[in-house]
Amino acid sequence: MSFRIPALLVALAIMAPLSARAAPPVMIEIQGGRLDQAIIALGRQAGISIALADPSLGKLRVRAVRGRVDAVTALRRLLSGTDLGFSAIDAHSFRILRIPRAPEVAVNRAPATRPKPVTALPPIVPESPPPDLIVTASKRDTGLANFPGSVSVVSFEGRFAPTPGARGTGAIVDRLPVLSETSLGPGRNKLFIRGVADSSFSGPTEATVGQYLGDVRLNYNAPDPDIDLYDVRQVEVLEGPQGTLYGAGSLGGIVRLIPAPPSFDDTALTLRAGISNTAHGAHGNDFAAMVNLPLFKDRLALRAVGYRRIEGGYINDARRGLANVNHSAISGGRLALRVNPGNGWTVDAGLVIQDIATRDGQYSETNQPALARASSIAQPFDNDYRLGQITVHKSWGKLKLNSASAIVKHGVSERFDATQSLSPSPVAFDQDLAITLITNETKLSRTAPDGRGWVAGLSLVSDQERLTRALGDPAAPSRLSGVRNTLFDGALFGEWTFGIVRHVNLSLGARISFSRQTGEAIDLAEVDGSELARNDTRWLPLVAIAWQPVPQLIVYARYQEGYRTGGLSVARTGSGVSATKFEPDTIATYEVGTRFGDSSGGRFGAAIALSYAQWENIQADLVDRSGFPFSANIGNGRILGLSASATWRPVPSVKLEGLVFLNDSDLFQPAPGYARAQSNELPNIARIGGRIAASWSAQISPDWRLTTNGAVRYVGRSNLGVGTVLDISQGRYVDTAVDLRLTYHSIGISFGVTNLADVRANRFSLGNPFGVADRLQQTPLRPRTFRIGLDAAF
Repeated sequence: MSFRIPALLVALAIMAPLSARAAPPVMIEIQGGRLDQAIIALGRQAGISIALADPSLGKLRVRAVRGRVDAVTALRRLLSGTDLGFSAIDAHSFRILRIPRAPEVAVNRAPATRPKPVTALPPIVPESPPPDLIVTASKRDTGLANFPGSVSVVSFEGRFAPTPGARGTGAIVDRLPVLSETSLGPGRNKLFIRGVADSSFSGPTEATVGQYLGDVRLNYNAPDPDIDLYDVRQVEVLEGPQGTLYGAGSLGGIVRLIPAPPSFDDTALTLRAGISNTAHGAHGNDFAAMVNLPLFKDRLALRAVGYRRIEGGYINDARRGLANVNHSAISGGRLALRVNPGNGWTVDAGLVIQDIATRDGQYSETNQPALARASSIAQPFDNDYRLGQITVHKSWGKLKLNSASAIVKHGVSERFDATQSLSPSPVAFDQDLAITLITNETKLSRTAPDGRGWVAGLSLVSDQERLTRALGDPAAPSRLSGVRNTLFDGALFGEWTFGIVRHVNLSLGARISFSRQTGEAIDLAEVDGSELARNDTRWLPLVAIAWQPVPQLIVYARYQEGYRTGGLSVARTGSGVSATKFEPDTIATYEVGTRFGDSSGGRFGAAIALSYAQWENIQADLVDRSGFPFSANIGNGRILGLSASATWRPVPSVKLEGLVFLNDSDLFQPAPGYARAQSNELPNIARIGGRIAASWSAQISPDWRLTTNGAVRYVGRSNLGVGTVLDISQGRYVDTAVDLRLTYHSIGISFGVTNLADVRANRFSLGNPFGVADRLQQTPLRPRTFRIGLDAAF
């Protein structure tokens, strides 16, 4: 009888959760963190009760769980990688406990006078597919397994404690070879996706990549604001064009940051701090904190993030006798308020503030010692960013209404050394860009099983930019001509996915936009070529077909278009006018691909995509031989791209990743002055890029856990720009990173190294446009950098 009682208890513990699996799946959104906080959120979302056998277990860290799954699967995923299991009290109640070690078998031992207490064993739950990632950038929460296009979802769960390298956009670029950027410095780079790159310089042309924070747009025609990713839950990168859903300025694709939302359930505090040292350079430090406060139960919650980071310099100026001049300071924060009025309504209000200040340029010159250059003056840079937004959401079951409005104030200021070799005194060139961006998007969507559903909406964009310039004595430079561009764009868009035969979905979409654009020269305006007024109507179609013969496998084909509006630019030196027009450009992309498995939580996942793009009347921000900026249309191009990725977990504690991107581009119909005798590739995109990474995690004792990560990234050769003046080689280097993190309950100690081999290769052949024609400039990788950090969650 003593054997029957434990057997009966084990059988009941197994059967109860198995019966619970019959409950329909629900949408689960659980952040990684403390177990006691995670089970509160899971209980509310899944409609179950969860108890801890030992209250001290609540301090243990557990992984995030996201997707449409049943309660038992969610619990399995939540506790994976720990020494915890769960038993079922009934179909809706569960108890979490440590998994006991197998008892020793007594041989020839007299029976005990008192029976031993019975310990409930964790249930044995059959293997099930991991929860599906949700592609929120599809604007109707499509599951990754059903999305007919190339998309990368990057989760940073726990990684920002150990990683000593980039913490803004650079952290995404490091993970995804299909995403690339220029390397002028923090807050002044341009992003490119899938080889859609126009130029290395920033000017009045719209970005080729649309960047979003949640549902609101971060930029329109400015450098990457480089928002710090602390407390950002995940990042979605949709390869483009994405003109149908996102409109102008998404030729290459979309980068969408998804911050962790305010939680009504519990008070939480997280901290991160670290110190770093760069070889041949200066020290750095970083600090970040997050606090979540439920102000009124189930009605009002506040989440605040603050951070400050100092990146030590490593470039010396031989002429001025200064060391480590490219010191950068990044500080800012985010504030989010969530209100739940009830009846399916949710209101989110938020604020983003970030300031980036760099004391000097981060480039060196090949005729100087390593990591050094010779400049007459400092070349500082500032990027001041402000965003206020409000989003209203209403849900009627599967039918959802979402309206997001935002206003952005963005200021970018930079100074370059324009001193000529025979000049008796220093000369400075100052450029200031002031942007006001106001946006609203209101959409109605319905998500159905198997990726089917629809979305329809209205988008409004008002953008005004003012570019001013000055040249001369660094103390009081004289004003040069500048430009002011304004744009108003209104659009109706929609997309519908429906089944045509079993396992085959067809997606049809369209966007019709009406825009009004004006431009004028300011300061020293001339009559000829100094004004612009243009009305434009655009029709952007989308067609995609997807076949899913078995679960977790999708084969798709896709056609989509994108465009950018034109504008007014300062004119090329010697043209006789102060301003000149540049025309709109358009792109059409054909793509076929397949995706299998799940790279986030499954054992194996893989994806491959082949694309061909025809890009007409390409806009580009350029510099003339004297170094002064201007914008022009450089001709027609084509881009052939191949991307592939795979993730494999041979055992639960080990994860292996591999990604590669191949690119072949050509400016096959260059405008006069932009042809080259040999290869006429589009700028900045390497012919090949790739990354391999491995991670291992193990519970080394009941209280301690060890996690290690290592990555190797290769960036192939590319050219700085088009035409003979900017035909300058860059790239062709290998970057490495290793980190280790030791955790004790909710406290982590980390150690990391970037550029492990201390490679001195050239990332980017530009730092100062007034000297680029000398072909001496290069931007070296940040030398080997060590970081020691501490993080905690309460």
